[in-house]
Amino acid sequence: MTTFNIANTMPTGTFHKRQSGLWGQVRASAEIEAKLARVEPLFKELHGRNMSRRDFFNKCRELARGAKGDVGGYLQYMSQDMAGILLRQMHTAIGKQVRRNRKLKNNILKRSSVTFELDAITINTADFVKRVGTKATADGFALGKTDTLIRKLHEALTKRKYAVTKETLMKEVGIPSVSAFNTALVNLRRKGFEVETVRGSHKSVASKYSLSA
Repeated sequence: MTTFNIANTMPTGTFHKRQSGLWGQVRASAEIEAKLARVEPLFKELHGRNMSRRDFFNKCRELARGAKGDVGGYLQYMSQDMAGILLRQMHTAIGKQVRRNRKLKNNILKRSSVTFELDAITINTADFVKRVGTKATADGFALGKTDTLIRKLHEALTKRKYAVTKETLMKEVGIPSVSAFNTALVNLRRKGFEVETVRGSHKSVASKYSLSA
């Protein structure tokens, strides 16, 4: 009688069980899992929230479809390639910003999102922030809530193409105190909006604020 000895010759720890469907097309290798494990902690430190893998995967498929339309090929392999490219760029860009934030003692100067160029496409990491709850949103704000200080501050900054002083913004928005203004500014940045602070060379010149383009 013939006896067969069947053994797993793959080294322990190198086996990657691929999932099916959308997630399987992106999380298609141990390398992608390793990149996610490096990026996600940095992402949470920068944004204060976890990264939405669903939004990230959808973006990878969107980019993969565009590439497939140009050069052909298989969507599942291109989705994996796009995931690897995006994760590499995010690891570099987010890591740089996180290291910068760690050195800053002033929370107002800290940034809470990163944008980078991928060929001719601009990627904003704020697009991948995991949403809390199921409320419908528009431009990062819950629909129906138009009277919040953060939204009013955003609208006041959006309608200007130039930097404006804190005093002007407080008067227009109706912010009662400097501490309330600073809190609203920090929360606005946490939503992923980049607010630049323009400081004068002299102390007598008031600082001005504007949304980054």
